[in-house]
Amino acid sequence: MSQLPSSELLLQKVQSILSIIREEAEASEQLGRLRDDVLEAIIEHRLFRLFIPEKYRGEPTDLPTALKVFELVASADGATGWLVMIGAGGGLFSGFMEEQIAYEIFSPERAVIAGSGMPSGKAKTVKNGYEVSGRWAYASGSNYATWFTANCRFNAKDDTKDDEIRAIAVPANQVIKHDTWSVFGMRATGSHDFSVESVSVPNRYTFSLAEEPILDDPIFFCPLETLASLSFASVAVGITQHAVEEFIAFAKKKQIKASTKFLIDAVDIQQLCEQSEQFIIEARSQLYDRAEQVWLGVKQRKKLPEDIIEQTNENAIEMVQNCVKTVDALKAHSGMMAVFTSSYFGRAWRDLHTLSQHTIVAAKNEL
Repeated sequence: MSQLPSSELLLQKVQSILSIIREEAEASEQLGRLRDDVLEAIIEHRLFRLFIPEKYRGEPTDLPTALKVFELVASADGATGWLVMIGAGGGLFSGFMEEQIAYEIFSPERAVIAGSGMPSGKAKTVKNGYEVSGRWAYASGSNYATWFTANCRFNAKDDTKDDEIRAIAVPANQVIKHDTWSVFGMRATGSHDFSVESVSVPNRYTFSLAEEPILDDPIFFCPLETLASLSFASVAVGITQHAVEEFIAFAKKKQIKASTKFLIDAVDIQQLCEQSEQFIIEARSQLYDRAEQVWLGVKQRKKLPEDIIEQTNENAIEMVQNCVKTVDALKAHSGMMAVFTSSYFGRAWRDLHTLSQHTIVAAKNEL
């Protein structure tokens, strides 16, 4: 059996494709999906396979290293970082499915899951399984997903909270995709609605993350919301890093009106840039300290303590919202640079604001 890939080797692979991600970001945004060459580079380097076990031909990676991958990709382009994060995150489901079904879904080299955690579908019992109908929103990566997963209320009668909620897995060719992702940020994620109508789903293609995992890889003992919180924060930090770099480059070239000096020569701008860079250092340190704590816990194959789960989620919300404040402070001094669709800074600002609206990391007083 091959050894786990070293974090250094994996991160070197990611570094090697950052230039193409950055160069194609505008075209991907305009298309509303990743450019084919970017998608192929991600698949070639197996970045969607970080949480899939070796027995399903995955590239199993520890949580802190996976977060570094998401951050690094997001530092080149936020939407691409989001898609790598979401695509890899779907590998978590492989530990909760019957092994034969998991192998069918996850072993192909181009396998990637899109889907929704909202229980927007209904499943009623029929012979050998369930008949499922429903519509779900925000399926990032829907343009190239091979399978879709979605939560449903099973044998629901009145949409009560007591309904059993489980997830289904259906191949992409059974899904109807709806062109709904018309947004100002994260446009390249293709987070469209999808639906199924009276689709037959065998019982073996249903699963629940509330149950004990079938496999015992550590990642399968990490609660989904905890994994999502840390992952969203890693993408936000990467986007913020990109925005700060772009603003500093702009400030070095932007001449102050009626002066021979440049924006970067202003003391208040220097202080703002230094504060922004210091924020990233501190946020990154906090993020990976928390990730190491979570990883240490799940390696024991036990349920994480509730206080760790709660603290992790709260930290992620605060971190993402502070990323927004940091980039907003830079935007206030960026002039017209921020408004052009070709602007790397403008794209980072738009993507970060869109990410910050996700219910998992949105400011609590806005929920």
